[in-house]
Amino acid sequence: MNLKTMLAALALLAAPVTASATGGTWCDAEDANLSFHFKTVHSRDGSGAWFGIEGDLTTKFGTLPDHLARFQIKDENLTQRWVGREGVLLEIQKYDAEPFRSVKLTVTTKPVEDEDATYEGTYELRITAGDDDAEAYVTRSGKVACSGD
Repeated sequence: MNLKTMLAALALLAAPVTASATGGTWCDAEDANLSFHFKTVHSRDGSGAWFGIEGDLTTKFGTLPDHLARFQIKDENLTQRWVGREGVLLEIQKYDAEPFRSVKLTVTTKPVEDEDATYEGTYELRITAGDDDAEAYVTRSGKVACSGD
């Protein structure tokens, strides 16, 4: 057997092992409160590693500064994360220290019966402005859908 054939055979044998070692999760919500899109890749080896985190969150109400009302979701914004057969839990947060303002999105879902890797649930969007504004402390909620592989 020549070297090219041997390398091709090894690549084919290794491909299923690599593919089963990772999975992906993505979630979306779009309504009068927010626009939210999220995706990530995570390991299935028990280490709990998440990587390739991408997403965006845009609030559609209130008087937040632009960098809090609309931002790209990065690893440092993801303060809680969990995915399993029982559902998906995400907590995304961004804040300013002076004056204190924060945007916190919590996503909680459960599996959809008879549909593999499909989850439905709710989100809670909590905005704290830290001033005397009428919308200084606002909580809104809505529906969210997630999928995975």
